[in-house]
Amino acid sequence: MSSRDPKVFVTQVPSRRDVQSGLWVPTVNIAPAEQYGEVVTILPPGSQFFAAAETTRLIKNRLHELDYQQGDFLLPLGNPVIMAVASAIAARRSNGCLNVLVWDRHSSSYVSYELENLY
Repeated sequence: MSSRDPKVFVTQVPSRRDVQSGLWVPTVNIAPAEQYGEVVTILPPGSQFFAAAETTRLIKNRLHELDYQQGDFLLPLGNPVIMAVASAIAARRSNGCLNVLVWDRHSSSYVSYELENLY
């Protein structure tokens, strides 16, 4: 594991297209995840994939480019296929360990779960 600070990898930020501007507008606030590290997004809003092999290749490449490492966090949001593929690849890159952030609406904050021995 490197000496860099942890990052938070968001699979994709749930968003809607603004009718007037045509821009994607987030529908959730991921700023509270910043307490766990620098927040980076794996795929842009609105990304849809119909070919599993293409989805897997793209996510694998992005996690490599963004330097996903053991000790980083995954914040699974958006398309369920993207969340599943990113989780599997991240666990593989970190020797079967995965730190997952989950929103707790009672505390209005993200809670970290450390998953081990995933394979």
